[in-house]
Amino acid sequence: MAPSAVSMVFTVEKTVGALEKGQKPPGGHSFDEALELAGFGRVQIVLSILAGLGMMASINEAMGMSIILPASQCDLDLDAGEKGIVGGAVFLGTMCSSYFWGYLADTRGRQLILKYALFATSFFGAISCLATGFTSLLVLRFLTGVCVAAPASTVYAYLGEFTTPSRRSQMLSFASVWGGVGIVYVSLVGWWILSYDWVLTISDSFEFKPWRLLFIINTMPGFLNGIAFCFCPESPKFLVSQGRNEEALEILKKVYKLNKGTDSTDGYEVTSLRLDPEDAITREQSENGSGGLLKSMVQQTLPIVKLPYLVYFIICCVHNIGAFAIYGGLGLWFPEIMNQVFSQDATQIERKVCAILQRNKTLPVTSDVVLCDDEVKIETFLYTLLLGIIGCIYALITSAVLGRIDQKVMMVFNCIVAGVSGIALQFITNAYAVAILFCLEIVFAGYCVLLVNANVVAIFPTNVRAMAVALTNMIGRLSCFVASAVIGLLILQNCPVTFYMLSGLLFLCAGLTFLLPKK
Repeated sequence: MAPSAVSMVFTVEKTVGALEKGQKPPGGHSFDEALELAGFGRVQIVLSILAGLGMMASINEAMGMSIILPASQCDLDLDAGEKGIVGGAVFLGTMCSSYFWGYLADTRGRQLILKYALFATSFFGAISCLATGFTSLLVLRFLTGVCVAAPASTVYAYLGEFTTPSRRSQMLSFASVWGGVGIVYVSLVGWWILSYDWVLTISDSFEFKPWRLLFIINTMPGFLNGIAFCFCPESPKFLVSQGRNEEALEILKKVYKLNKGTDSTDGYEVTSLRLDPEDAITREQSENGSGGLLKSMVQQTLPIVKLPYLVYFIICCVHNIGAFAIYGGLGLWFPEIMNQVFSQDATQIERKVCAILQRNKTLPVTSDVVLCDDEVKIETFLYTLLLGIIGCIYALITSAVLGRIDQKVMMVFNCIVAGVSGIALQFITNAYAVAILFCLEIVFAGYCVLLVNANVVAIFPTNVRAMAVALTNMIGRLSCFVASAVIGLLILQNCPVTFYMLSGLLFLCAGLTFLLPKK
């Protein structure tokens, strides 16, 4: 799946100066020139894997709840509305803390924030297993979302600042493949752990069951990723922006040695680094203190709300609302809906998905004396696994063709495929076809997030790109939380209208795409 964190990539593209081999520019090399001379190799490959694992950690926390909620609903006495709110709490926490983590990463360092945030994410994710009801689980999942916002975005900035300009987009796209790997992971471990029915009685009011262990298992990639980042260097780009050029140069020399497979740096031509214009601005803001930072944020925001950029900003926000509502909102309910579809009696005539959901009435579990069913069907895991596999494959395809096909064309294609899949769901009765259509709708809508971010980077000028990307994604995450909280109830009230509304939103996004300017 396409994580929103792609938006936080190193957005300022530069052209490396054309220098003859062995020629040293006056005043030293620029950072991109020095990085280009350090080469591309094993360092970037390893860091892309670590960045991908960081994104996988955020996916595990967000999508892992879609497996845990159906299994825990009876023990925690959760109804449909409460399950939606708890499931969206991670997105709400991520939305609320994104600026905070961005500020810390820009002032304290990428590597420092990454390792501590990953450990904090693992801590709150693991102790979520101790929740005894709706309120405690909501608080713990919100705190998990607050912490996971850092690796969800900073890993891409960290990777981008170690990657040569010619390879930057390719490596960032490759790292996003791990979002699909995360979905595969949570479905496989969920299938494994929830196949057991053991119970450890801790007290009269608390029992430790397999679904509680799943919280801990889902945090393991993030915890191991935090350990790995303890052994990684700080971003040399960040060091240069802080005036620590000698430290940055030493790291670049190590990159050169590892990429070239040599023990000597004699062949590395860079002996000094000159300050890039944006680094000078960053240093000036740092020296001016909080007032300078606040003034800079205001200056960056004002151009976005002025014509013509205001129109483009609104269009991109609408795109993200539609993409996040389906990718995050419907994606959270996907295992629950699949569980209902495959729970129907095999002797019955196959029914449309809306007839199943509205007739079963088990999606909103009430707290009365009604028998509660927390069994998760095998097909639920299989099709969640399929969702992740399709996401991985499509991520690789998108990474390969994105540079050759116009981003607007890709956006329209993704919106139409997702919208048509949503409409087709109203007429299909075969359970397996329903599962495939759900997967297509969620995957294609999810990759609209990546394409929206690419369009924002292409449309907005350099001095407001990061702010525009951050604001559009904050609005998208808000819609994701709202959608995850209410979509289950909307489906029960009027299932066909709900899917038509979501599909119509995607078709609206496809139409608005043509109003975006050419690159």
